[in-house]
Amino acid sequence: MPVNRSDSERETFFTDPSLDCDLPVVNEAFWSSLIGHIEQDCCANPSAILDIGCHTGAFLVALNQRFSPSKLFGIEPLAAARLAASRRLEGAAANVRLLDVSEWDLVPTAAIDLVTSHEMLYLEPDVWDFMKRLRRVLTAGGVAYVVLGCHAENPLWAAWKPSLVAAGHRVYDHAPLDIMEAASSSGLLPSVQPLQRSGWVTYDPLHAEFPYPDVQTMFNHHYRHKLIFRLRIANDRITS
Repeated sequence: MPVNRSDSERETFFTDPSLDCDLPVVNEAFWSSLIGHIEQDCCANPSAILDIGCHTGAFLVALNQRFSPSKLFGIEPLAAARLAASRRLEGAAANVRLLDVSEWDLVPTAAIDLVTSHEMLYLEPDVWDFMKRLRRVLTAGGVAYVVLGCHAENPLWAAWKPSLVAAGHRVYDHAPLDIMEAASSSGLLPSVQPLQRSGWVTYDPLHAEFPYPDVQTMFNHHYRHKLIFRLRIANDRITS
């Protein structure tokens, strides 16, 4: 993949386009855990959901099936993925909007009850600006859940990063505490924990885009370093 192609011109995020179709299977355990955290925290179903880095919309479908919102928003830089998401989500909710990363302003202010993001923050050059965008779109009682394993404290990140760079991606090193500081500076109250603590790990060594050197490292990634950040407006205080 040529290094100088913009995200909007790419057909796929991966060097192997077949992996686009595999994402729902590969991420099944992660997405299920993320929805479980949302269910545990939220008292009422969200009426408007935004998924950042929505790819072809598979996770938005899962969120829609669980929460039945009236509005679904997705932000995705790949034009081909947005088109696939649009087809997949047709008729899923009363209002569905798939936006490019340049179209954040089209997400209404203080209108989103639930924001999700799975493994995309390492593509954001400025987490402070990202948190300001989150703060703007969240309703007073809204919550954002940002999942990230590709961060500076994960030893695997140093091994995986060169492959992403070689594939033409611009990637960034973000430390978990810097992410939480950026959230706080934007008026959000940050909390964090591992996304998972147990469960099956699905991994095919013969077709892995990002390989593990051994099982213990794989477990450390899944159960220790893959984090979920919960972000709420700071005056919406919580005790848990």
